[in-house]
Amino acid sequence: MVRILRSWEAELEALEEGMTEHRAARERRRRSRGERSGLTRGDGWRRDGRDMELLAFLSRFTVISVRQAARFFYDGSWETARQRIRKMVEGGLLERDNSMPWAGPVVWPTLDGQRTVLGAAHPLSTGVRPKASQMLHRLLITEQAAALVTSGREVFSEREIRMFETRGPGELSDWLSARGVVAGDGSAPGVVPTVYDETLDSSGAMARRERWLACVTTPAGSTRRVLRYPDLIEVTDDGELRAIEIELSDKEMSRLRGYVDGYRDAGPFMVTGDDGQPQVRYRQFRYVRWLCSPSVRRQLVGHRGGVHPVTGAPALGVIRSSYGDQNNPYVGDTSSVYQRRVRNKQTGQAATVPVEFDRDGVAQGRPMSGELIPVPDDDGIAWRLTQLFMPDRMYCSLGEWGRWRDLWLEDLPEFGREPDELPFHQWISLSGNHERCLALTR
Repeated sequence: MVRILRSWEAELEALEEGMTEHRAARERRRRSRGERSGLTRGDGWRRDGRDMELLAFLSRFTVISVRQAARFFYDGSWETARQRIRKMVEGGLLERDNSMPWAGPVVWPTLDGQRTVLGAAHPLSTGVRPKASQMLHRLLITEQAAALVTSGREVFSEREIRMFETRGPGELSDWLSARGVVAGDGSAPGVVPTVYDETLDSSGAMARRERWLACVTTPAGSTRRVLRYPDLIEVTDDGELRAIEIELSDKEMSRLRGYVDGYRDAGPFMVTGDDGQPQVRYRQFRYVRWLCSPSVRRQLVGHRGGVHPVTGAPALGVIRSSYGDQNNPYVGDTSSVYQRRVRNKQTGQAATVPVEFDRDGVAQGRPMSGELIPVPDDDGIAWRLTQLFMPDRMYCSLGEWGRWRDLWLEDLPEFGREPDELPFHQWISLSGNHERCLALTR
């Protein structure tokens, strides 16, 4: 059978004479660069479902490391993830950066990569290029988002939140409804938007500007209202919104208080019903999770017992001082209302339990928590994050940390603890452990 070659095919075949099969395929991928790369015969590769899932995720959440991609999208296979991502880079769908040894190769979508899954007219098809200075924060957001998305949860990225807050109410309502969000009237689970602004129109009618996804805050000493965009928003089974904030750097207390007060005023509260029983009134957010470094967590939840261990001065933290005591009308007895999903380590069964704080129950019943951010199952990100958890005198290199961590894992059985029950940064602070680590790498 005679096949008529187009001019570029003839040129490519002539070029490929004497090349190895792999080099020829690479040259074909580079010549087919663009949003249609990997779709037709002769492109040097073919997309599969996992590639499209990764591209769809990156078009919303911006960046991922190759190690993270392997865990969440390629069944834990580093080699598979590396090969598939290399082909997408050569096909012009992804951009790759190898300049941060702790993170390993990280990738983000090109404009063609975004258009592949979103289309050219989509508002998010704008091209992204994450800053190296923000890479740890971005990868920690990716860690949380990928875990939720791959487990079947509906999650909104900050890019989506910002985009749809600028849309008209009709378009926003359709989009939220399609993503499982339920509008409410305040008396039953559902989202009640926060009023951002009220003005009189030309006819004298009251015109309201409402916010469904962004949190409306008021900076300290100001009457101006500004918007705070959560890092992530998860949609609950009831169609409500759970905001997730990741904070690694200390904030001015007045600024942090403004954020917490804004979320408090957008969260549920308790009232006394006609029958004299407490009832929940629902608003914009069902729950807010702050995942943070130890120093930021101390700003949020204070010291153990609400007292500074050195000065003896009150140290309640921003959340407790914002909500007040358990008689505060925003709080009440809500232990059966604010719930989270957990998984039993022995049986693997999932269960729903009340949300509680992890220090003396100081925030039990409040629809807001301040938690240490979980250390990811990624050596490089775990090292970089752990350095924020430890005193400066305990700083170690990535190579040293790998050997120190092995010593920590060897010690855990003696303590009868799991890694999440005795984290590395707590273990190394125990008497003698830092000295053992130094002796190991001396």
